[in-house]
Amino acid sequence: MFTSSQLIFAQSSAQQLPFFLQKESIKILSPVTTQNATVGKDLIISGQSSDDVVKDCSVSVIVNDIRPYQNAFARGTEGTDDFSRWEFALSNNYTHVIEGTNKITAKLLCESAPTRWYSVFVNGIPNLSNVQIVPPQSSLIQSVERSNVSETNLSNIEESGNNDNSLLVSILSQKNPIARGDIQNTTITVTDSAKRPITNAEINGKLIYPGNNFEKEFVGKTDYNGMFIYSWTIGKKGDVGPLTVEVDASSQGYQSSFITNSFDIVDSSEALKDNSTLGGNLDIQDSTLGGNLDLDIQNSELDFVVAGDYGCDSKTRQTIKDMEEQDTDLAFALGDLSEVKNPNCFFDIVSKLDNNDRFKITLGEADTDSNKARSSSRFSDFVRHFDLESPFYSFDYKNVHFLAMSTGKSLFVPYANGSEQYNFISNDLRNAANNSGIDWIIVYGYRPFFTSPTIHPGTEVLRETYSPLFEKYGVDLVITSHNHNYQRSYPLVHNVEDSREPLIKDVNTSYYSMPGVPIYVGVGTAGNNLYDFRGQAPFMVSQFSETGFLHVNITKTDQNLLTGSFYNVGTGNYDDRFIIVKSKSE
Repeated sequence: MFTSSQLIFAQSSAQQLPFFLQKESIKILSPVTTQNATVGKDLIISGQSSDDVVKDCSVSVIVNDIRPYQNAFARGTEGTDDFSRWEFALSNNYTHVIEGTNKITAKLLCESAPTRWYSVFVNGIPNLSNVQIVPPQSSLIQSVERSNVSETNLSNIEESGNNDNSLLVSILSQKNPIARGDIQNTTITVTDSAKRPITNAEINGKLIYPGNNFEKEFVGKTDYNGMFIYSWTIGKKGDVGPLTVEVDASSQGYQSSFITNSFDIVDSSEALKDNSTLGGNLDIQDSTLGGNLDLDIQNSELDFVVAGDYGCDSKTRQTIKDMEEQDTDLAFALGDLSEVKNPNCFFDIVSKLDNNDRFKITLGEADTDSNKARSSSRFSDFVRHFDLESPFYSFDYKNVHFLAMSTGKSLFVPYANGSEQYNFISNDLRNAANNSGIDWIIVYGYRPFFTSPTIHPGTEVLRETYSPLFEKYGVDLVITSHNHNYQRSYPLVHNVEDSREPLIKDVNTSYYSMPGVPIYVGVGTAGNNLYDFRGQAPFMVSQFSETGFLHVNITKTDQNLLTGSFYNVGTGNYDDRFIIVKSKSE
């Protein structure tokens, strides 16, 4: 209940509400969710918004998260600036409806109000006048339809096409060389000249074995990431030598592109020898993508495991046990360490990891119930137990600089611009960037900067305040938790116009050569109940809800190489992998 004076105050506050906080709205009227749309045919998308000729708004549309947004046409009665009614014709010069679920999003951007979005999902059905019958494939070659996982090899990348209407095609084979009888995974990626993924591109491929004594054809279509992955077994009794992969890629509205690549087939002993010299070529020993990865690398500089949102139950104990078995240099906990008032359970289950100063933490929302180090709070218990001089800190380990942010509760440990933490981070990153002995800068904390739709959104003040700093000082990796799932972004550039829509620096899905901007990884997967997703942000490469941890290995040969792999506690497999490579002089 409100008293009369409270009501008067509320009314007065509403009257003084500044213009820029007014609410705007947008809606797609056609098509509607569950409506059918024919694959490959033009589609008219129309809707309404709260715009008028005075508000200076615009409407744009995106389909299946394929950037950039496309401008709609104003159809309001007041002329070309009146988007109270709007329309957009989806045609093949942008993209087209694909079979299955298609996401259509309209965005209302007004100069004096927050951006608004509205989405519908339509069902793409085959165009019966243009159906092709594809012959059955051999059992030796099978499609692997996992758009969130791709396997690459650093020395086996080819691209074709550089014209505006040409397709850019790359072939990346996981192993080179590969032993007879082993399983090979080859990823074919198709983009346009601006490196935007091409969905539903037709792939016609051929495998030509050594000596030209055996050939095998395969066909397929690219997914939302512009990727198609094939997995097959190399014959145990075949010839050794180069196996050639030929790919002809085509998509409506583009010139088709033909590309070839090859890798060497060797006997098992030679493959083992060669794989140990690539600065740590990862060896997959399972028939599944993301199988058991051998991260025992001769030239390893640093090996560490990291996760957040631990809890204190059997799943947490299994995660800790699997972390221990990795026998890494360092282990990290990213906040919400126990989520119970008494943290003794957490202290107990991490006791084997917590030795020789190799266990590092940052505190989360459930851990930050005070800012007094000498109180009886959980905060003080963690500070005392892990001997923290400050909840935000940094340290160097070999050629890597680590920076721990404290973003649990800004009330207790402020992190906004001008705070003590901000000043520390700004100075710390500047010093690390100017240190010739540092090859990598890794930031870890609790609250996410960017996230797909799930329980907790990304934190705007963190994006606005720190993303520009990370880019300025060359941060390579930002690892957070809070959402109880796994998410990995492309290399992202801060968008000054709208920090919620970062710019993608590199559209490759797992291999990044000197990206120069951070990759953001969310690993709130240590044991607490997992969160589902309500969609996938276009700037996220990989996401899933599994219990596990990120395993990072850093090697140093002729190039500096960082490999991140998500270890699934439930299956014992690695479900995601990415590689960052840069020269020593960078």
